[in-house]
Amino acid sequence: MVQLIYAHHVLTGTGTFEIEPPSLDEIGARWGHVVQRGWPFLVASPADNLSRVMGFAYATQYRDRAAYAKTFEVSIYSAPTTMRQGVGALLLRNLLGTLQTDGVREALAFIGDSYNAASIGLHAKLGFRHVGTLTNVGEKFGRLLDVVVMQRSIPPLGSST
Repeated sequence: MVQLIYAHHVLTGTGTFEIEPPSLDEIGARWGHVVQRGWPFLVASPADNLSRVMGFAYATQYRDRAAYAKTFEVSIYSAPTTMRQGVGALLLRNLLGTLQTDGVREALAFIGDSYNAASIGLHAKLGFRHVGTLTNVGEKFGRLLDVVVMQRSIPPLGSST
């Protein structure tokens, strides 16, 4: 189901700059890359139907250098049937909680397409702030696309902030 959700976003949207949907094997390899490192990969399902996937989210270290060990990039995708129903917020909130437990200090979001109001709004709602825009760095569906960069500090566990 994760592969089908992501394929939908690849084929219909500009939130990801991939042009061709990755295969099920490739999605499995990407999942393995995340979980083998102990990084979070969350899947949302309704309590009464655990085989139904409503969305997924994961976080990866921003760059593969020791200095970035406490800075992670977050990614969230909702199933087309559950968009704008709070699944993305639930996933992102839980992802941030997991990152906090893991001692992560900063979360980054690289949002495809500066017109992606839903994703920008979701991240802003959960405390991310706009820190920059990379202009015309992608091209999809015959359009040049920006990437909006948002950042959120994650307070240490037990802090009052």
